[in-house]
Amino acid sequence: MNLHEEQKKVQKAMNTTLSGLQEDPWLTQRVLANAKGEEPVKRKISLALVLSIAGILAVMGTAYALFSSQVAEFFGQHWNGDYGEWLHGGKIAQIGESVTAGDVVITLDEIVYRDRGLYGVGTVRLVNEQDVLFPMDTAEMLYESQNEDFHLDDETPALKAMDLVARAQSSGGKMLTVKSMPLKIGVDDGTMLMPGTIGFYDIANEDGSLTYSFEASDGFAVNEGTTYQIQMESVVEQIGEKGLPVDGTMQRYEWTISCTPVFMSSSSQLTGDTTSNVSVLTKDGYELITPKEYQESGTMPIYQAIETDLTKDVLPEWFNTTGILNGAGTDFVEFNDHAVLSSAPEALFYDEYQDEPFSEAYSGAITRIIWIKDWINHRGEFNLEQTALSGITLEEAKKQAEEMITQLGLGCNQYVCHYALDMSLERIQTMGAIYEKAIVDGELLTDDDWEPYDYSIIPAGEEGFYLEYRPALIDSTDSTRRYELVFFVNSRGIVYAHLRNQFNMGALMETPEKLITNEEAIANLIKEINRSRYGSDAHKITILRVALTYESVRASDSADGMVFVPTWSVIYQDQKASEQGWDGYALFNAIDGTLIDASFQ
Repeated sequence: MNLHEEQKKVQKAMNTTLSGLQEDPWLTQRVLANAKGEEPVKRKISLALVLSIAGILAVMGTAYALFSSQVAEFFGQHWNGDYGEWLHGGKIAQIGESVTAGDVVITLDEIVYRDRGLYGVGTVRLVNEQDVLFPMDTAEMLYESQNEDFHLDDETPALKAMDLVARAQSSGGKMLTVKSMPLKIGVDDGTMLMPGTIGFYDIANEDGSLTYSFEASDGFAVNEGTTYQIQMESVVEQIGEKGLPVDGTMQRYEWTISCTPVFMSSSSQLTGDTTSNVSVLTKDGYELITPKEYQESGTMPIYQAIETDLTKDVLPEWFNTTGILNGAGTDFVEFNDHAVLSSAPEALFYDEYQDEPFSEAYSGAITRIIWIKDWINHRGEFNLEQTALSGITLEEAKKQAEEMITQLGLGCNQYVCHYALDMSLERIQTMGAIYEKAIVDGELLTDDDWEPYDYSIIPAGEEGFYLEYRPALIDSTDSTRRYELVFFVNSRGIVYAHLRNQFNMGALMETPEKLITNEEAIANLIKEINRSRYGSDAHKITILRVALTYESVRASDSADGMVFVPTWSVIYQDQKASEQGWDGYALFNAIDGTLIDASFQ
């Protein structure tokens, strides 16, 4: 699904980092915005909030909470007990701060921090008693009830949805949905960053209020610290009787809280020396990639990381010269030919459309099937074969892409073409057939109104080159791909661009005396898997690849902002990952060995 279709159906529901979203406008709220290979998770939260602060005791210089955790109890009760126990090993902060957001009052009740993740619960209450709050399950069910094949039966969410609609009709009140989750997170007054992974879920209470929960987790925005600054974003919107948002009713509210979580008990502090459930199989060994600089000196420099903002100084005519139909001067521009340019500070998407209601252009049909190349059953199957297609050569396509990279000010990351694929008519039809068969066989989910696409109708003039650019010093192996520039270029120019670049590499700051070794990084991987919430599910793992690269992290001194540090990227596979067709990854700071981010978090 491309960005404009997401915006048309989901924009009113929530705002993310312009990452790929699910096609159901309500499912979007409960999946991870950048799912790390995991299955979407529903977090069903308790119907009441009853605990309050009992006190804090200082013991040997460390603070411990004397109360139990609402977050741990709710997540444990409505997901599984092990998850709750795992959260009990974290740090807790009772918040209790509220904001009036139009027709509702939103309270953030509690935060728990553990292992590069923030978990929260809060409450949404109505200002006007005649209004009705719809939790996401019932709003989703209301939307699904419009399908011809829908049967009410005795499904609780369906019955609840009908009951809430009847209540709103009786009272004459508004039907409201509310989404509230972290937008940006700061640690120890450092740079505020947008989390790469966010999950959200809410539950209706007997008194008509909602209890909402969220998870924000990754090692880039959420890492170990003393104080946390959380910029919350709350979206309040009215829905109609078909479960879809009512145009012009969406209101956004941002509010910031600061908290200092403390351990729940002295036994909560984990050393990481737990019994290992993981053993490493190397088979014929793993691929080891290290730069020449490291091979010669045993170390690599630390560089300044400068936050990018792709919403600034970007001229729409760089992408499309047909003129602007809607959105001039905004981060969402529709051109006269209905192409769309969407931007956020760290991402920019350009997609073509044919006409109202934004039906798919040929370039959209082509680019949506290219992901087949990364599907495990076809990985490595599609490689560059031709350097000249109808009206364009590979050299010409690269020139256009690289000129755009320079215009956008991203050249300082030394982007190089990591992958190029010639999308000839023959290849379009081959990959299209695989894509369509996957849908028919149930291996790929799509909209209920999906219809087969005839790739043979695509004219020769639409042939072009698919190009992936990645920074020379950043091995972009994690699933978020925060540093990746993707283009599709044909005889008409750049007809598709999905660009992500969170930071630019700046000046050299310092060079550490030495780095941890690749063997130490693998040892740390085993230790971290065992202490993670999925440690009990760990199996034998096979290390596939270890590369010394760079990743952006918070500087050790928060006054220094963000830095690029030498990082060991470990790619591995376990039994579960192999069955699901994806590789696991973990990124370790090569200076101190700490985990930056991982697929098992």
